[in-house]
Amino acid sequence: MNQGLPEELFAALADESWRGRKEAVEQLLLASEGLGTGARVGLARRLLRELLATDVPHVRGAVQEVLLGLGDELAPLALEHLESRGENLRVLVDLLGRVGQACHVPALADIVEDRALDPNLRASAAAALGAIGGARAQAALEGLLADPDDLLRVYALDGLRAMGAQVETPKLAPLLAEAVTQRGALAVLGNSGDLRAIPVVLPHLEEGAATSRAEAAMTLVKLEEAARAAGQQALVEGAFTQLSEPARARVRELLAHSSTEVRIAAIRLATLSRDVGGVEAVVHAMDDVRAQEHALELVMELGDLANEALVEVAGRIEAVERAHLYRLIGALRVAMVDPRLQTMLVEGLEDPDEAAACAAAEALVQVGGRPALGPLYRVMGHDGPLGELAADALAHIVARLGGARHDDLNLLAGATWPHEGPLARNLCRVVGRLASDAYVSRLVSMLGSTDVGVRVAAAQALGNVPGEHEGVGALSFALADEEPQVRAAACRSLAAVAGPHGVQSLLSATKDPSPMVRATAVQAVVNLGNPVVLRRLREIVLEDPVPTVVVQAIAGLGASGSEHDLTLLMSLCTSGDHEVLKAAARALRAYPAHRATAALLGLLGHPRWDVRWAAAEVLGQRGDPTALDPLRAARAQEADDLVCRVLDDGIARLSAGRAEGGSRP
Repeated sequence: MNQGLPEELFAALADESWRGRKEAVEQLLLASEGLGTGARVGLARRLLRELLATDVPHVRGAVQEVLLGLGDELAPLALEHLESRGENLRVLVDLLGRVGQACHVPALADIVEDRALDPNLRASAAAALGAIGGARAQAALEGLLADPDDLLRVYALDGLRAMGAQVETPKLAPLLAEAVTQRGALAVLGNSGDLRAIPVVLPHLEEGAATSRAEAAMTLVKLEEAARAAGQQALVEGAFTQLSEPARARVRELLAHSSTEVRIAAIRLATLSRDVGGVEAVVHAMDDVRAQEHALELVMELGDLANEALVEVAGRIEAVERAHLYRLIGALRVAMVDPRLQTMLVEGLEDPDEAAACAAAEALVQVGGRPALGPLYRVMGHDGPLGELAADALAHIVARLGGARHDDLNLLAGATWPHEGPLARNLCRVVGRLASDAYVSRLVSMLGSTDVGVRVAAAQALGNVPGEHEGVGALSFALADEEPQVRAAACRSLAAVAGPHGVQSLLSATKDPSPMVRATAVQAVVNLGNPVVLRRLREIVLEDPVPTVVVQAIAGLGASGSEHDLTLLMSLCTSGDHEVLKAAARALRAYPAHRATAALLGLLGHPRWDVRWAAAEVLGQRGDPTALDPLRAARAQEADDLVCRVLDDGIARLSAGRAEGGSRP
């Protein structure tokens, strides 16, 4: 029986070339979608027979791939073969390790528990149980822990680890004494959440093979996290702070492990044990962003105890690791930083490696003091990230030193400030961070610079200075600047400092020849929330040819609540631009009318996944119960995983609302 499918497709599953087999698998799965249920079951039955009959690896692999795509039809056939204990059971059991379901667990468990069967078959069944999971599977695997066969105990542990089983410590402790099962038992203990396991696992940090020590480290970190989640951290802290020196040394060795997960676990253990000696080893282990975060936690935990260790490390690290060292220094609190480390950071600003120099500047943001101000001011003359980071550091230090007059900055900059180049731009950055009206006149002056970058920086900085000041008028004049990036910066700042008083100037900017400026101006007037702008927003939606500008205006119409704007937004749901469609969908969130629901439902059939996603999200949030059945229908047809998730969330929300009486928010 070929279920109406060309026989050549089945023959092609044995093709000598990988590409030929792959195409046959794809074509069979595609053809199977048009078959009825009975025909699909027949197809699965035939393929299962072929799988069990062949001993050619590449043919078996191709047949398996088709069967994986027929999971629902395969399940009862596989169960029937399992229960009858037919031939080539191991091939089928291996397949169930990939596609098995809960219905297969009892038969697989029977195989695991039958000591008369081939150990290799029992081991495969154990792996399949681990992949499927469940209480019955766990019970069978726990029973296998006492089997005399080493292979079966290892497979049982692997299965328990794979399903995330929580196994009590007494059941696993005997397996820690055997080299072959030690690592697996440690891994399973990590899922147990059993705090009794901590003293049992701790000795394995310094004993046994390197693989077991690495597993012990990861297990201890998981157990500590479980204790913290249960509010019992205090009960286990002593076990880590009293870690023996040999154990600490072994943990430091793990900081050079090839696995990032092991290195992170070792850093966490060094932190929990407050191991000052681990600071140097940690510097060498910071080649991963997550490892860096945990390394900073170690230094924060050690506090002033880390000072001497960091000073000593400085003389022994490679040039490429200086950036790591600077970051660690920056993790200390200002009051704790040794002056020698402050000097090291200041000297680091001149590091030939720009990444290291930037790391030094970032650290000075956190811990810099007055001695760093002069060097930072000089580095502000650098173009690019280093100069900007130096400006940020200088601003933070000046703010920490206090004083409304900022005398330190005045002494550095002098009476005449530069009006061109990176130093001028970064001076604007500094005073913008300080947000002091004492420098408004300086910034207004810089709006007349011949350097476009300086004018942009000055406009941005004025937006950070609150209150009534001369900068407001200067920003309005800057809306006529010849450069669009200056005008855009002026729009953002004017909205921030002028508030409602800047509406008219910003409305004029919505007619700017530059799309970037128009979009910025529209966003600014929308954020002001002034109803006087609605008429202009409607004009923009209907007349502006640039979608990025229109999208900003649509967001403003979402808050109007008028019938006129509802009609306009609904008409936009037929736009040919996907960004406009998404903006219109989001704007309809606040409109409770069923007409809005109908427009959004129409977007669920759009060919772009992001448009469907936006519509489904809004439908789930609006609380209109009439959307529930259409959402369910859309979910049945949806193929994109992200859209399916948001549809499921919306269906759950609306179902809950209906259960509570169908009231709408």
